[in-house]
Amino acid sequence: MNYRTISRWVIILVAIGMVAFAGRFIHLRIKARAAQVDGPIPYTVTLRETVHNQGRATPGPEYTWAIRADGSRVIRIVENGSQRILNFASGVEVTINDANNTKSSIWRKDLASPEWQRDPKSKCLTSLAGKPMTTEPENLIGEETVSGYRTAKIVRGGVTEWFALDYGCASVKDTWSFATGEVSEKALVALVPGEPDPELFEIPARAREVPPSERMLGRKKDCPDCDAHAWKVFQRLDEEYQRLAVKP
Repeated sequence: MNYRTISRWVIILVAIGMVAFAGRFIHLRIKARAAQVDGPIPYTVTLRETVHNQGRATPGPEYTWAIRADGSRVIRIVENGSQRILNFASGVEVTINDANNTKSSIWRKDLASPEWQRDPKSKCLTSLAGKPMTTEPENLIGEETVSGYRTAKIVRGGVTEWFALDYGCASVKDTWSFATGEVSEKALVALVPGEPDPELFEIPARAREVPPSERMLGRKKDCPDCDAHAWKVFQRLDEEYQRLAVKP
């Protein structure tokens, strides 16, 4: 696993309940739901990232974001292998490295399913639990049509996101601007409304339970490019794992 991939996973794991990945949909000729519902709206979104830096465009990973009607969700990232973060409505979070068949399982009772899906009735500014989605304030800029979808455009810091109001606030586009000058754009490959593929939520029976650092770096935890900050994050994640690990 290269340093860029490790850094991306560190960011994702630190901010797991706070952000939604986004992109541009290939336009599916499907009609919006006639009426909103109060609970989670199931869908599956596949997105692809491109990083722009000094005139160069570098392809990034492919993301899949899926939510079930019971409130469970999965985020899958494919780049030199596949890794998945599964948040079940029961409060169990399982992060799986499909490449080396390892997993880390913890209890996340603090992260209830109504808190990780945006509420279309609030223009996607708050969760279904009625709480802000991020610790950093978000601002609603207005509504825009993106790839044929009616969206809420929301900004926080250097992040701009567009959420499909008729599809459970599924992200349809985003840009992240960093102090380094890099700009990340995520382009949506496909949107499929309805219950996700059950295989996305499957936990391999033979997956070995390990702490996050071993899951991400392997048994030897070899990462010559990791800086002090990265090692501190790994240490914090491992300590959290020891406190919250799901016992067999």
